[in-house]
Amino acid sequence: MGSLDALLVSLEQDAQGEAARLIAAAEQRARTIQAGALAERDRRRAEVLARVEAEGHRAVACATAAAARRFRDMRLRERAAVLERIFAEAAQELRIALLERYRQLLPRLLRDTTRYLEGTPAVLICRPEIGPLIEAGLPAELALTVEPSTEAAAGLLGRSADGLVVVDNTLPALLRRRQAELTIALVARLEAG
Repeated sequence: MGSLDALLVSLEQDAQGEAARLIAAAEQRARTIQAGALAERDRRRAEVLARVEAEGHRAVACATAAAARRFRDMRLRERAAVLERIFAEAAQELRIALLERYRQLLPRLLRDTTRYLEGTPAVLICRPEIGPLIEAGLPAELALTVEPSTEAAAGLLGRSADGLVVVDNTLPALLRRRQAELTIALVARLEAG
């Protein structure tokens, strides 16, 4: 065995050492790549889970907001129905209110009604029990006649002879004109109670 054999053995040993080193380096690179891939997989999984969680939170928030909106709408409709019933009942009661309940309003109702009918022939329509009180309060210079009617609402309704001017100062009409401000007061009371 000469130096050639020793050289071959040395080259073979060097080749085996180089192969072992390359294999170790490749294995190390494979482990690094595998670790990177696992880390990337975990990062992407966490990202997807975070996105799914965020979408879930958004879906819950949207569903909650929609439910709150439906509840608020339902509550508003119910409140409107209650207010409508209250005003309908009040208008019905006011339509047939006894004179004692609104006697103190008569001078103002007469003044407010005749103010729009001055200088023109007109009729004042009222319930029979207030006809004499209205006639007694009419200024003589006005061309107004009083027409009692059992069908009339409580209060006073003035109508020009030609029908072009109508002054509705009946109690139900007064209620309708004040309905917005009364609604605000009623809602405040309903909300407080």
